[in-house]
Amino acid sequence: MKKIFTILSIAAIASLSAQNLLVNPGFETWTDPAAKPDGWNAMNGGSKETVTVHSGVNSVKLIPVAPNTNANIAAVDVPATENTQYSVGYWVLDNVANSRGRHWIQFRTASANITPGAGGAAFQPSTYTSDAPQWVFVSATATTPATTTILRFDYRVYSQNNIITDPIYFDDVQLVQGALAVTDVNSFDKAIKMNTIVGNELRVILPARATVNIYSAEGRLVSSNRVNSGEAINTSSLAKGNYIVTVSDGSATISRKVMKN
Repeated sequence: MKKIFTILSIAAIASLSAQNLLVNPGFETWTDPAAKPDGWNAMNGGSKETVTVHSGVNSVKLIPVAPNTNANIAAVDVPATENTQYSVGYWVLDNVANSRGRHWIQFRTASANITPGAGGAAFQPSTYTSDAPQWVFVSATATTPATTTILRFDYRVYSQNNIITDPIYFDDVQLVQGALAVTDVNSFDKAIKMNTIVGNELRVILPARATVNIYSAEGRLVSSNRVNSGEAINTSSLAKGNYIVTVSDGSATISRKVMKN
């Protein structure tokens, strides 16, 4: 039976006071879509997904490779401190009967795995996703065992019933030192104002300093800026057409469509 670790409603998202330790956590940039997202270490049985996404323009689609071979996406190793609390949070869409997924985070020295112990068990759960018709948020918090110097993040999708055709989608992953808090993504969305028809500049009203990315309609990143509320982003070099703008405060991310005239 599939179970879920921690599920929050679709209207909630992790809001983190600490910095995300993962690169390209929303899978928005892919130099080689057939291989893996930029900034990630490896992907097996996965592909770039542009239709079924939680936020932005891309997510990861994972299909088990074989009945006994899982699909996975693995992050670059993250430096970590022993006897310290870390938290993971991400969005997953599992609306199929024949696949199930879970995170698997190893505690390591430079050369070997470390047994997680009771404090680290949440990073290596025995439970899996449950079928749901919408994206759900999963989170876990663990304390690193003694001698830990590395966290190795992996998300894995396994087949059920010896069927390997059902995909699970994975997006907006966070790995931070400390604990996760929960806030309403609708509040974040409502606090952001921007002009949706732009000429030579895009001006964004923000609740706090944030990263504003502009993507072409094909999903190519064309501009990335760290801005304060009310600050203008130069769009004079953009060709006329439709674009997708994402705004992230390091945890919550929203997207808007804009048109350059």
